[in-house]
Amino acid sequence: MEINNVQVCNVCLRTSEESPNAVFIKAMKGGEEIHVCTGCIPHIIHGSGDVAKSNAQVAAELNR
Repeated sequence: MEINNVQVCNVCLRTSEESPNAVFIKAMKGGEEIHVCTGCIPHIIHGSGDVAKSNAQVAAELNR
């Protein structure tokens, strides 16, 4: 998800502020646009999309 121009990985919650050199990919899950850092993409490709949290779940975990 993206909050105030900061990308947050919907899998591991890494932010672009914490890791300025990380690359984030936009993806769709359940009709919702999400962001996934490249480190978490193998978990989705080789595992399941179930590891990706919804934007509401990410916001709740970040207390926003």
